[in-house]
Amino acid sequence: MMGCSKNTGYSGIQQKKSGEIYRRPVPSQFKPMQIPEPTEVVCIKTEKIYESCESVETNEQITDLCEVAVGEIEDVWCIDVEMVSDKKHPFHCEKIPNTNRAKISFWYRFRFAYVDQSGQKFYSSRPVFFEKMVILSDQIFDKRLHLQCDVFLDCFECFVSASQQVTCCIGKLLLIRLVAMVQLLVPAYGFCDEPESCTEVEAGCPGFEPVWPPFPPQPVNSNNNNDDGDNGDG
Repeated sequence: MMGCSKNTGYSGIQQKKSGEIYRRPVPSQFKPMQIPEPTEVVCIKTEKIYESCESVETNEQITDLCEVAVGEIEDVWCIDVEMVSDKKHPFHCEKIPNTNRAKISFWYRFRFAYVDQSGQKFYSSRPVFFEKMVILSDQIFDKRLHLQCDVFLDCFECFVSASQQVTCCIGKLLLIRLVAMVQLLVPAYGFCDEPESCTEVEAGCPGFEPVWPPFPPQPVNSNNNNDDGDNGDG
């Protein structure tokens, strides 16, 4: 029977079919991981998350292509989805005054490709409005905490829902946090290591790195392999 047991994760602990618990010998070369002591304790200024939540949902966007499609739509697939942010399509992440609610609103655009009787075509939607309201704890009333919202979008499926109609599934992951700028005392191991050199763009041809050997691969001669177990004696 597959699956996790209550004894999973204990070093050397095993259980027989009879239910008896026994300990398997631990290899002599096994040593617990050694964690070095920090070299200093530093004070850093950073944003601290006091509260966070996520909202995940899928919306169906139905697109009628009767004015542009030639005949029936035979196939369709997602291309991408992206946020639209400008003066006409603002992004809002705000507390609702005198409540423990927060609201996030934004616009997005999705694209898909489809095949009708005249061939392959592309469609880009107009900006679509989305709004979500969530409930947070009473910490939201603290004026020292400000609201922070992150949006992750994914057009993970489109399908033909009628002869000249397409439905796209738009996934939305919203991360909502109450944060504040604070000073934290943390153990440190000094400054970060020096990073690797950047890959530079060079004009002209790149360096030649031939594959060795430059010869055709040697074919395997099955006649030289004696697989019948006969060692030639008698």
